[in-house]
Amino acid sequence: MSSQDTRVASEYPHSSQLRTTPDKLSFFDQFPQKWNAPESFIPRHIFKICCLIFTWRSDLQWLHGLLKIRKGDTYQWEELHRQYLAQLNQVSTVQGLVLATAAVFISSNPPLPKEVNYSSAASYACLAESLVFSLFGLLFQLKVSASGFIFQKHSAAEIIIERRWRIFWHLLGLAVPIIIFSISVLLLLIAIVLSGFASHSETVRLYMSITFAFLGTCHLVSILGSPFYFHLSDLCVRIVYAMSGTRADLERSSLVLDPEVLQGGVESK
Repeated sequence: MSSQDTRVASEYPHSSQLRTTPDKLSFFDQFPQKWNAPESFIPRHIFKICCLIFTWRSDLQWLHGLLKIRKGDTYQWEELHRQYLAQLNQVSTVQGLVLATAAVFISSNPPLPKEVNYSSAASYACLAESLVFSLFGLLFQLKVSASGFIFQKHSAAEIIIERRWRIFWHLLGLAVPIIIFSISVLLLLIAIVLSGFASHSETVRLYMSITFAFLGTCHLVSILGSPFYFHLSDLCVRIVYAMSGTRADLERSSLVLDPEVLQGGVESK
């Protein structure tokens, strides 16, 4: 009996290693087969649309190449989740400020009702919705922050990649707090805009127009220098070339937009 227990104990670490190691290698060293597009027509196009929404690409090859990067003993999967949780804490702080601002506007009367009346029906509705979205945004952010440490582990990654749709549900769960935060801020801005442009004072409307024109210009300039604009412009160029049917132009544009090709051209010059 003791010899049998010794034999089982000696085989257990070996069997557990065989069970876990191939799973990690199958994901971090080669592309998962279940991440390929479905063969059916409708699921395949739904899959491509989901890839376009979450990764700005038509497949998951780029996402897999990003996640399999290893720095020391940690994979990029863990590092990206750690950075996300750190940024989510900052978003929660701003979300609390939006909640407090909406609550102050709702619970107080405007000091100058003729100039700026934020207690009107439209402004009050936007402020109330901003308050509700801010409250639920904080709850979702707390939920994601509490469960985020579980998603960082390799065991969670292995479960998520077992099905091709689980990665989209995971990315959507991470995006929900940011979406709710954006909606709450947008509703607060709409309430301020309605209060300003519905004013009976021409001075207030003029100041409001100048302020939002300046802020809109600054926001546009910040977008032009961001990776979001690069991916958006690249996507638009590909769509135009694909609709025109000029495959050679599409391949040439891909080479032009490739940083390695650009670097090689600069070095050759």
